Amino acid sequence: MKIYTIVTPHETLAKNKINEALTANQIPHNTKTNYDMQEVAIQEALFDVASASFLVERKATIIKNPYFLTAAKTIGPEHDLDQLTKYLNNPNPENVLIFHAPYEKLDERKKIVKLLKKTSNFVKIEPLNNLQLIDYTKDQLKRQNITFNNDIPQILTQLTKNNIDKLTIELQKLQDYFANSRERNLTAKLIYDLVPVTLEDNIFLLTEALTSKNKKAAYRIFSDLMTQKEEPIKLIVMIANQFRLLGQIQRLQAQRMYEKEIATELAVHPYRVKIAIKQARLFTLAQLNDVLKQLAEMDLQIKTGQIDSQTALELFILKI
Repeated sequence: MKIYTIVTPHETLAKNKINEALTANQIPHNTKTNYDMQEVAIQEALFDVASASFLVERKATIIKNPYFLTAAKTIGPEHDLDQLTKYLNNPNPENVLIFHAPYEKLDERKKIVKLLKKTSNFVKIEPLNNLQLIDYTKDQLKRQNITFNNDIPQILTQLTKNNIDKLTIELQKLQDYFANSRERNLTAKLIYDLVPVTLEDNIFLLTEALTSKNKKAAYRIFSDLMTQKEEPIKLIVMIANQFRLLGQIQRLQAQRMYEKEIATELAVHPYRVKIAIKQARLFTLAQLNDVLKQLAEMDLQIKTGQIDSQTALELFILKI
């Protein structure tokens, strides 16, 4: 069967599957043609795939953004779906036609979708879970002969929010960084220097520094956040939430819940739970409650004008 339908919102997964189809049909990458259905009518693409190939035995036509397969109402060219139906029922046996549908799902009620499911290699690619993304990261780093410790893949998946497209972009940046370097060891520090870090990630790092009593690192992160014009009040709330998480983890561990169960129960990234479990071991539940009490008192002092928010947070970092 020379027709493929690939359904996934993730560009990386779609690209991999398209390359598999091209390889399976022995089609050079320079003989494929892309048609964007938001710009070109389907009949133009069909004329291409139905016509004989010149200079090469076969060619591939890739249909991108076929929004007419979904329930979405999108303004675009006038597509002749009757012509598409005719082609699907009598395709060119030499050339390959690939539908790249970057969507979560198609409209299963439409006749054209039902026909595609019958006449094409229909593949709906599910997003990779955290463990699969970690394995993917390990594989990509090893392919580039980059060395790393066990925490590195988890840090990368965490910073890219378990999104394979974002992860692939950051892996490419790391590959470019190491391209002309003799040193091939990827460290957590290098990742944080090269990969964009969100406010939530910075709070996580700040809390990690606080729980490990690393005041120098904590103050550096705090200073960076101040340079970025982050509001100290907002930081106090986020720090409190992180320490509250440590207390929740302690309580769930007391109920004999495992790491994965805790991550599911609290809807928190598994890597964060893993690190938070280590952080929680450094405190008793009473000590965590005392930290939260300090933060609540600090919030009250700021709101009643007894101290400014930045000074209050600096004192908290120095005292904890």
